[in-house]
Amino acid sequence: MSIPSHRRPASRKRRKALAAGLASVAVLAGAGLLGVGQPWANAAANVSFDTGTGLAFTINGTNGNMTSLKHNGTEMTASGFAAGQFESGFSTATVTSKTFNNGSSILVSVASASTGVTQYYFARKNDNTVYMATNISKALNPGEARFIARLKPSLLTTSPVAAKTGGFGTTVEGSDVFADTAGRTASKFYSSQRLVAQKPFGASGTGHGAFILPAYTDMTSGGPFFRDIEVNDTGSAVNITHYMYSGHQQTEALRLGLHGPYALALTNGEAPTARSMDFLSAFIPGMLSNAQRGGVSGTASGTWNGLTATVALAGANGQYWGQVKAGKFVIGHIKPGTYTATLYAGELAVGSTKTITVTAGATTALTMTGSVPAAGTLFQLGTFDGTPAGFLNADKIETMHPSDSRMSAWKSSSYSVSGGAAKFPMAEFKSVNSPAALGFTLASVPANGVKLRIATTSSFAGGRPAVAIGGFTSPASASPAPANLNSRNVTRGTWRGINTTYTFTIPASALKTGTNTLSISVVSGSSGETFLSPNFIFDALALDPA
Repeated sequence: MSIPSHRRPASRKRRKALAAGLASVAVLAGAGLLGVGQPWANAAANVSFDTGTGLAFTINGTNGNMTSLKHNGTEMTASGFAAGQFESGFSTATVTSKTFNNGSSILVSVASASTGVTQYYFARKNDNTVYMATNISKALNPGEARFIARLKPSLLTTSPVAAKTGGFGTTVEGSDVFADTAGRTASKFYSSQRLVAQKPFGASGTGHGAFILPAYTDMTSGGPFFRDIEVNDTGSAVNITHYMYSGHQQTEALRLGLHGPYALALTNGEAPTARSMDFLSAFIPGMLSNAQRGGVSGTASGTWNGLTATVALAGANGQYWGQVKAGKFVIGHIKPGTYTATLYAGELAVGSTKTITVTAGATTALTMTGSVPAAGTLFQLGTFDGTPAGFLNADKIETMHPSDSRMSAWKSSSYSVSGGAAKFPMAEFKSVNSPAALGFTLASVPANGVKLRIATTSSFAGGRPAVAIGGFTSPASASPAPANLNSRNVTRGTWRGINTTYTFTIPASALKTGTNTLSISVVSGSSGETFLSPNFIFDALALDPA
């Protein structure tokens, strides 16, 4: 790429002087593009940068992979892998670089015409962080969007135990859930945090640490309670992944546009703290500054039974949220656009949604109301909160496969309401524990019968509940087919999906004073083996007079 005559260095001597002052920068295409906002240069060779305080990296000039990542002179890259790349990397890409402030910072652009993805890498002196953003201009095939760093396990020995799959010799499910000789399971899926509470994540060892700072997840999908793979030690590499989109029990479509910024930070082992990355709007094309964004503030009210309330926004331009405190909430840093606002109690959407428009530089007022469903008056198991919390095995399911030897037995000959939710399984599987017999006592039979509500958080392969009691069998219309998310759910360690409540009206003739036994079954037009059979996950069960 030629350099405009008015931007060329004045002499060969000056070029040499500038190059000497940037010994940390290996071949930057268009050598001499050193100054404030120098133009893009095609990468005729690999592009390298050294922060001068411990981090140095190299971007391949042909395909844009980060081929080297060093910390204090030690190569962090796992043998046979790229130190970092979008998805599994591009076969070819247009790699360009641009320097700023006399070479003290650099922006590398990696554009893949075939996928419509441009990956940006930004670094600066005295900051051991590679800042990134990913622009996605069209649908992806396969339908995933992630940045993944693959680093040496010998250096990063401390990572989430439940996601350490190296040495687990038995494949339990697919090619991503494994077991050891004791029947304990591990999977890359068992390392994740809800977006609403996500903190920097990664792995560390003696003298080294590598962590993703997720920063701005406004273009990801799935809402505040979605979570996905973060850290997985396979034995060959410690994979540290920032997911922007996946089909892992996803309830929303891919958002097109600029995702991020996010960052990969190297430390001496300590976890870094979250930080603002607004300064990158001066460097990354298409990134809006805080001044170009807007905000929402307002009040929220309702009966939430002590649950944390959250107001969330979702639209084509992004997703945002804020927790309700003392009846008030504030959501900032929002891209201008139109959004659907939802109030959550726990993880359960309550009340009606609202449409709101956000404009740059302004704060829009919003009032939300909604209450959790009324408690069952004849009996209730669990809490209407959008999660299976309190049910059997719910405390383990995020970090273990249902087949794990540490799980409590999924099937019993019978259950009793008097035993509480802690004795009743959080999920019902067609080929494992269906039907489930639940006993309950009535002091008297309501004249008009009873109404049973079964609230669910997710389903797999069309699984949904049907009931039978005293000669009564629920009609098919009471168990409509759920939305198909085309993904495993509970075996991947998640209960998030589309919350659905099924209501069954049971006639008085099917009931009796004293002990009754309710049979709950999984119905589906599909089949499957054990924990990959059709299933659904319980949120709560409640019984009232009809």
